[in-house]
Amino acid sequence: MVREEEELGDLYRRYASYVATIGLRLLGRDDELDDLVQEVFIEAYRGLHQLRNPEAAKGWLARITVRRATRRLRRRRLRAFFSLESLPSSDAAIVDDGIGPEERAEIASTYRMVERIPIRQRVVWVLKHVEGETLDAIAAICRCSKTTVQRRLRAAEEALHEQKQGDPHGKLT
Repeated sequence: MVREEEELGDLYRRYASYVATIGLRLLGRDDELDDLVQEVFIEAYRGLHQLRNPEAAKGWLARITVRRATRRLRRRRLRAFFSLESLPSSDAAIVDDGIGPEERAEIASTYRMVERIPIRQRVVWVLKHVEGETLDAIAAICRCSKTTVQRRLRAAEEALHEQKQGDPHGKLT
């Protein structure tokens, strides 16, 4: 038990910021981020005995993060559908303070478009274009085939392109 707690502490120190970054990029706002990170590491603690290769920890935590964030996104959309809460504007949470107003507006516009695409497409698009993950890594994180990742990515890019055509400013990064 003590050994598992030490391992979890080590994982937390090494990967908490990575988990938080993926969570923020997927959720688009930081008001749920602390809870998400906590959920990820609670699940990691419960499944720590399954982790046989310490080098696989980053990918394993990414899978947990994506799964937990996806649940939150689905719950958020469902609640918004029933008008229990409005879908958030993610502008403030995802944009770095050190950039100019034009870049800030372009990033915020892109994220508003990304929030409108289906969650599975959103996940692969963010992992590829924001986090810079490879297709193989995304397939492992999402537990699907590389072909499925490519199909979701292509669908996301088509949906974003269609939205861009409808955007009078034509902004998309």
